[in-house]
Amino acid sequence: MRIFHFIYDHSGNPWVGGGGAVRALELYRRLAQRHEITIISGKYPGAKDYTADGIRFHFEGSPKKNYLLSTFCYAASAFRFLRRNGAEADLVVEDFAPWNPVFSRFAVNRPVVLHLNHREGAGILKRFYLLPGLPFYFLEKCYPRLFENITVLSDETRRKFGVNALILPAGLDERVLSDRAAEKEDFIFFAGRLHIRNKGLDTLFEAMRALPDERLVIAGRGPDEAKLREMQKSQKKLGIKNIEFAGFVSEEKKMDLMRKAKLFVLPSRFEGYGIVLLEASAGATPAVVSGIPELGFAVNAGFAVNFRMGDAKDLARKIKMLCENSPLRRQMGANGLKYAGENTWSSVAAEFENYAKGILSVL
Repeated sequence: MRIFHFIYDHSGNPWVGGGGAVRALELYRRLAQRHEITIISGKYPGAKDYTADGIRFHFEGSPKKNYLLSTFCYAASAFRFLRRNGAEADLVVEDFAPWNPVFSRFAVNRPVVLHLNHREGAGILKRFYLLPGLPFYFLEKCYPRLFENITVLSDETRRKFGVNALILPAGLDERVLSDRAAEKEDFIFFAGRLHIRNKGLDTLFEAMRALPDERLVIAGRGPDEAKLREMQKSQKKLGIKNIEFAGFVSEEKKMDLMRKAKLFVLPSRFEGYGIVLLEASAGATPAVVSGIPELGFAVNAGFAVNFRMGDAKDLARKIKMLCENSPLRRQMGANGLKYAGENTWSSVAAEFENYAKGILSVL
């Protein structure tokens, strides 16, 4: 098969390089030996086409240092690219985001799969304000109805969109799996995109004010890094010095920190799945997560507890409870290791490959 996968996100993108980019890379590096894969992502300063792991990476849009310009230009530029080159593909996959839809359904006479990560719903109107957010709100609501072939990250995402779709969850790289937990150190860990509203980092910072004896290490980068560092400075002026920034770290360093952390925290207001939670499970690290349905899998698997989304007091209570209960943390860590071994990228890639072959076989 020759597959074109359109996703704005890319691991080198300074604005959006998180779970979606990781998911695409991990899926296709396992399929590239048997199929021709091209991932088309949004341009960012310094982005250049390249090939790695057998995958061709191509960039479309504006290379200027402006996120809004980059994301909106990507939608139009990627559409033109597909119109010009779509005949070279057997299958087109569009990773959907309402602010940069590729309109692949209309751009090419080829089978198209739409992938849905999560639905924001009315949250879009809060994020962009009412009038600017309305086009994105209606695109998210109506766009998926144009497609026959759809994959989703979770059953909750499928339910929210109300579509008939294949659940294609995130997975784990087999190389991070271990049959035993590492020696734990005395810190709490967060890793992910530094976006205050999305990741609930304002709630986490407020919770840490009630936990002066606990140390929080934050790894990642994102559009709100400068704001978060200012928040850290403000807390230091109040005598609260328990928040540290590790900056952007490699995958190897992230997993090293994950294995050593006594606790992982993911206070997100919305998520598609939370790949980083799978990494926590592989590190035998118990987690505290916001009580949104998309993160319920970790609670059901026994390696996480949840708190009321946006409630800093409840988050602080749950962190304190686990920090004071080492036997429970060990049991949750063991539950995580078991879950990790059952959810790998190889199994997810094989399921997607069979799904794609099934679509092409009926042509």
